[in-house]
Amino acid sequence: MSQCYFYPLTNVVKNYPWGSHSALNQRFHVSNPDDQPQAELWMGVHPAGISRVTLENGLLSLSDLITADKVAMLGAAAAKRFGDLPYLLKILAADSALSIQVHPQKEQAELGYAAQGDILSGTPDYNDANHKPELVYAITPFMAMNGFREPHEIIGHFKRLDIGGLRGAIKALEQHPDAEGLKAFFIEIMQLPDYVKKEALQRLADSAQKLYGDDLARFIQKLYQHYPNDTGVLAPLFLNCVTLQPGEAMFLHPGTLHAYVQGTAIEVMASSDNVLRAGLTGKKINLTELVTCTSFVPTLQQSLLMAPVLANGQSSYPIPVDDFRFSVIKDAGNLLMHTQSAEILLVINGRASLQHPSGETLTLITGQSVFIPASACDWALTVTGSLCRVYC
Repeated sequence: MSQCYFYPLTNVVKNYPWGSHSALNQRFHVSNPDDQPQAELWMGVHPAGISRVTLENGLLSLSDLITADKVAMLGAAAAKRFGDLPYLLKILAADSALSIQVHPQKEQAELGYAAQGDILSGTPDYNDANHKPELVYAITPFMAMNGFREPHEIIGHFKRLDIGGLRGAIKALEQHPDAEGLKAFFIEIMQLPDYVKKEALQRLADSAQKLYGDDLARFIQKLYQHYPNDTGVLAPLFLNCVTLQPGEAMFLHPGTLHAYVQGTAIEVMASSDNVLRAGLTGKKINLTELVTCTSFVPTLQQSLLMAPVLANGQSSYPIPVDDFRFSVIKDAGNLLMHTQSAEILLVINGRASLQHPSGETLTLITGQSVFIPASACDWALTVTGSLCRVYC
């Protein structure tokens, strides 16, 4: 294999029911000849969706390229620490809500994955042995729920709903407004008797705006539109609701209960597909396992948005794990880059030109991506528009 420094990627599209029929196609030029719901575009080496690289003689899986020379591809430190590409980059396009979900901590994933053994039937709870911290960066206004509200706020929301069958749960949370009390409250809410659930969901549907105002009502009505019989429609009353504006980002720690509701965004995460679900889904729900992996410590609303650090022509977001780093570069001319680990660049909009001292060049347009190995070292980048850079 001849020495290259820029490897254009061909990536896997995930067609999940909640995906948009148009967002990936119209904004990122992803082909959709059969008008499928295109939910995610994956860039990485996770077994569920391995990217391929373009070589002179054809396509090769990114995982095979990396395996051929891990030190040159990943860098010595990342090769020793992770042994493979440690992150997964996605474009996510949600037309309806994803499930209410949580991702396990590393140790929980390792234990859970090992305990499953060789499952011959059924749907496993764990797809791999990795944790899944993740960052989401909004491309369009992006509706999401992230972490539990403070108990007093949850109590106020449910008192306003005024459902007789919920009064016992509310009283118990008032008496124990701590993590254990919140855990017990959540379990009871997610297992409501059908008659209580039906009454609560109908009142929400009829009175959300009057009871909670426009912002919260938008979340409730969006969920009710697609999941009218799902207890998860109550989630905006106990989870923080936020609409990220284009260019805003937030981080989600493993153990944080969350759900993405609508919009298009960039996601970057540790290379994992571990998802435990509680509602807003037709997929498997394992409430017991989800509760085991969930943190019931409230998340402060004002802590959700990340503040980027501007340096060397890049807006870098402070990531509290070592699996990945994330930055955005806008309208830069002949920016000198230094690569120490495996990188993926994705053009969000516009055009990017890459030039290596060896003479190798590459031009990318909106929606295109490239893998850059650690061996590239120093090179130059010109951007008209914006791109994101993921590395470790």
